[in-house]
Amino acid sequence: MAQSLFFVALLLPPDLGAIASGWQHYCVERFQTKKALNSPPHITLQPPFKFPVEDIDHLENFLQTFAQSQISFSIQLTGFNCFAPRVIYIDVQLTPQLQDCQSQLKTAFGTQLNIQDQRYGDRPFCPHVTIAFKDLSRTNFDRAWAFFRERSLNHCFTAGGLSLLQHNGRHWQVRANFPFHTLA
Repeated sequence: MAQSLFFVALLLPPDLGAIASGWQHYCVERFQTKKALNSPPHITLQPPFKFPVEDIDHLENFLQTFAQSQISFSIQLTGFNCFAPRVIYIDVQLTPQLQDCQSQLKTAFGTQLNIQDQRYGDRPFCPHVTIAFKDLSRTNFDRAWAFFRERSLNHCFTAGGLSLLQHNGRHWQVRANFPFHTLA
């Protein structure tokens, strides 16, 4: 059975995605880190997992049903933060709605798809939008964090649905989008 690598995320809307991408490109130029460019700016809800390609319809139907059980909610981007010594990110305020969405998705992945998060286990959810990671050296991390910790950023958007991203061997691509339920 051929498997592919996927993850589930909230994508930033185009205007805020452009701001995050701008900071990612800044990091490429100033701090020699480009791995964050391998996916569109996003907030990960379900980290990467392997799934059989021939069962993709089942996964997409599951995500469609899940998304329709959720109602759109506000997301607040609140500056910059880090996971020392390798990751710099745009901080995302952890609201009850965001926490509930991620928690419900994680539980549903475990109970309905038998997919557990092996890498992060029971680590608390820390929503963020990565702008530099993996290939950021410790020296460049120190320089980058000295720069970003002095910067402010404050934006808000409405999360309107989930996105399924698939790895194509080189980078992540959006495979499908699943809108949340809208109130009439």
